[in-house]
Amino acid sequence: MTSTSVNANSSGQLVLGNGAQFWVYLSPQNDTARMISTWRVTFSQGNWSDMISSENPTKQIQTPNLSGIFEIKVELLSGSTGTWRQIPPQNGSHNEIGCNSNCASMVGIVADSINPPIGAINAHFWTTWDAMCKTGQN
Repeated sequence: MTSTSVNANSSGQLVLGNGAQFWVYLSPQNDTARMISTWRVTFSQGNWSDMISSENPTKQIQTPNLSGIFEIKVELLSGSTGTWRQIPPQNGSHNEIGCNSNCASMVGIVADSINPPIGAINAHFWTTWDAMCKTGQN
């Protein structure tokens, strides 16, 4: 197995292979971690799903040997309404992410402003498919 060190708010080592893997990156732009304090990203394919949230932001998901296209839903908890609201993708990204079984893909969340209008969603997300992949044999 090849392990790769990752410098995105991950917990350190990422061992690639045996199923698609995912992590979430909070952009430092517009002080995103402070502006978007409570969030969750749900990954799903068929009857499998898992979530990374602000409760455990460095969690890495390892799928059970799955690969291909996964649906994603990125939400934040609105402080003004107390409800979960889905945030939209940036241009070029969609509510889906691709990942091969020997790779890891990531979702990035970025705040739009440090002075958002009251009640605004104030964030977008982007995806990086197959951000890191293992090469060669085990």
